[in-house]
Amino acid sequence: MRPGALSVPAVEIRGVEKRYGALLALRDLSFELDQASFTLAAGPNGAGKSTLLRILATLTRPTRGEVRLFGKNAFGREAAELRGRIGYLGAEPGLYGELTVLENLLFAAELRGVGRERIEWLLSELRIESVAEQRVRTLSLGYRKRAGLARALLGAPDLLLLDEPWTGLDAEAASGLTRFLSRRLEAGTTLVLASHAPRDPGDLFGGVLSLDAGRLQSLDASRATPAERP
Repeated sequence: MRPGALSVPAVEIRGVEKRYGALLALRDLSFELDQASFTLAAGPNGAGKSTLLRILATLTRPTRGEVRLFGKNAFGREAAELRGRIGYLGAEPGLYGELTVLENLLFAAELRGVGRERIEWLLSELRIESVAEQRVRTLSLGYRKRAGLARALLGAPDLLLLDEPWTGLDAEAASGLTRFLSRRLEAGTTLVLASHAPRDPGDLFGGVLSLDAGRLQSLDASRATPAERP
């Protein structure tokens, strides 16, 4: 654990299973991730990475098992409070295509009670000021990804979940994203990133969580550890 990190894990997963009809997307997953850590969820397409991130974002409830975020039940009475501490970017940014980037961010900021200063800072940090007044549907995938990331970061989340964030980015934008994530890590954000082919990660990842067919294959980490069963 990094100096100054709290003793309560950011993520605790115990015996988690997720079933969609006959399809078992996640199978008996158990692990812990410390706060202020950066973990890569790796594996081929269909391994269960996206399902895992959606569960951590409290968007999908597991079929069985326990999920705790910062020591609290992710699907219990404190779920609404926890959602305010989570930023999530799916494989598709999920923005309103007919609205401009700025309009999307202003709408999301109003829901979160975030001021305009935060939006302007994110536009600058993610280098999307030049497309702020353009409709999202007219943008390249790379710009849509960065706009989606800006929305995910509006509330200054303690836990940031990113699904294939490098997809659609050119080399310069990919390097810029890596530097930005490094600064978020230094600021104490816990990051979990799902990718089957990460680009330009440098030495950011403190742990690699490998999935295949919904099972945890390995957990190679200094700050991500298998959870002990009670």
